[in-house]
Amino acid sequence: MKKLACVAILAAAAAAVTLAQGGPASELDKAAVRQAAYDYAEGYYEGAAHRMERAVDIVLNKRGLIARPGSQPFLTPMNAEMLIEATRSGGGKNTPADARGLSFALLDIRETVASAKIFSAAFNDYLHLVKRGDTWKLVNVLWQPPSPQGAANAEADKAAVAQVFKDFFEAAPGGDVARVERLVHPEAAMRSVVPVAGGRLILREGNRESLVEQVRTRSVPPPPTPTVTVLDVYDGIATAMVTTPTSVSYWHLAKQNGQWRLVNRLTR
Repeated sequence: MKKLACVAILAAAAAAVTLAQGGPASELDKAAVRQAAYDYAEGYYEGAAHRMERAVDIVLNKRGLIARPGSQPFLTPMNAEMLIEATRSGGGKNTPADARGLSFALLDIRETVASAKIFSAAFNDYLHLVKRGDTWKLVNVLWQPPSPQGAANAEADKAAVAQVFKDFFEAAPGGDVARVERLVHPEAAMRSVVPVAGGRLILREGNRESLVEQVRTRSVPPPPTPTVTVLDVYDGIATAMVTTPTSVSYWHLAKQNGQWRLVNRLTR
């Protein structure tokens, strides 16, 4: 069983932009990722369904971590069709332009995948994006409303998130099903970007059930020298990156009942 070779915890202010295996991201790609994030956020506030439709992939997987008085935080789902229709209905137009407080950070970008965040007055969103031809599209989103807690416990939360990955990379290759089930959210989306004929990219879908079956049958090999970077943490949501000599995986995590669990993965 291999241990994690390195766990690097970076503050959000670093917002590191890293070169890809297979080639660096261009300045045009970085600008296009930023534009997709603003089409997503500003599009909603403006009620501009065409901007939202331009930003999100048809297979968008979006979840919000919502807290209600007297109950534990829970995940609520939304797909591309629901989101575009909600934008068209103009629900976000109640917030004046000068009160939206939009802020964007490109957390990491590779040749065809990227991780970013866009925070605003009503929504704090972590994003995974894929390059489809010449266009960048949002494929995974984890968000929560702004919280009074904010990033007050950021350092402790970053350490806890890093520990989740250490535990996961020990448990999965070792066939420890019970431990993996504790670490991975029941609604986890485990997605991989796969090249197919004609140079196109498709998303291969997976979930906790398929992952657990791989663990049960000992078909999850230990990753070669993975490096974990906690990119950002905000209250009950976090975003991280795992790199090996041959791959990159972006992850979203949610904190419920005091426990951080893996929610979204995008691997390239």
